[in-house]
Order: sequence, then C-alpha cells, then structure tokens
Amino acid sequence: MKMRKNRPTADGGNTMKIQTARLLLRDYRPEDLDAYFGLHSQAQVWEQSQEKAISQKGEASKLLGELISHQISSDVGYRVLCLKDGTYIGEAGILQVEKDCSRCRLGCNLLPEYWGEGYAAEITQALLHLAFAMLKLERAEAYALSDNARACRAMEKAGLMKEGVLRHYHREGKNFRDVCLYATIRQDWKE
Repeated sequence: MKMRKNRPTADGGNTMKIQTARLLLRDYRPEDLDAYFGLHSQAQVWEQSQEKAISQKGEASKLLGELISHQISSDVGYRVLCLKDGTYIGEAGILQVEKDCSRCRLGCNLLPEYWGEGYAAEITQALLHLAFAMLKLERAEAYALSDNARACRAMEKAGLMKEGVLRHYHREGKNFRDVCLYATIRQDWKE
C-alpha cells in the first residue's frame, strides 16, 4: 500500500492519495460531480446506510463543494474511490476524528455493481493504516445496519471486531433499525 500526502492547494488539488493492490483513494474534485451525484442519488446504496439518497444535482453540487473545501485542510471526510484504471466505484474515508479520545469513524459507500468484490474490506484496511500508522490514533470504529450482511462481513474481513448491536439506533420514519458497532484498537491491528 502506498500513501502520499501533498501540501494542500488553493484550487482543491489533491492533498492525499492512498493506493492498494486494486484501488486508488484520492480527494474529490469539482469534475467528479456526475460520479458523486450518481452514487448519492441511488436509493439502493442508501437503503444500506444511515443516510438518505439525494434527488437534485444542485444539492449534490453544494454537498460536493463543501466536501472539497473541507478536505483541503483535513484528513477527515469521504474521498473518491476508484479502480486503478480510474473507474469510479464509490467513496470511502475517515469521517470523524475525536482527538481527545484518540479515535475515528470509518465509512465506505460503493456503487451496487461493485458490491461483493472485496473492495470495501480492501479500502477499510488502508483506512486503518491511515488511522493507526499516520494519524497515530488508538481506536477506529465503523457502523453497519445489522441486516447489511455484506458490510458486516467486509468489516470483519478488514480486521474490525463486532463489539455490539445498538438497538433501534437508526430511525427511518416511524421505524427503527439496529446498527452493529465494529472497531479495532492499535494493539490488535495487523498491518
């Protein structure tokens, strides 16, 4: 795995790249709007998440602009996840860092045609490397809806352990869904 951090550029240029055997994780750019909207507008993706699909490209443009502004100054946030040939397959990243507690939350969202190929586990392992080796954090966490078996398997394959089920943690209208908490700590992490 290769990691490269460049100095931030005012025009939103890349500040970070992570390469694995099959994948490249890089910063979002304005020209990624169509791919970003394509992912974020697919209801099938967001049925397996605690987020909702968006329906307007203008909303996607606003959200992407905020994401790009934030990633210039931070390791936190979603980045573009693509195959080595540049094909966009989704997004992944460290979503939240709590420095006082030395922990972070990881996330990954893939287009459905790339589910079940091992990409989520592969990028999660790379994010764990970033969290522990580069950011020097003590703990990394991830959440999955309890009925999202693929996401649960991917986290376990990446080396996270299921620590418990948060019952009725996610609300959708009048219904509640359980969420599984997965995590690992620095001493248990295997690079």
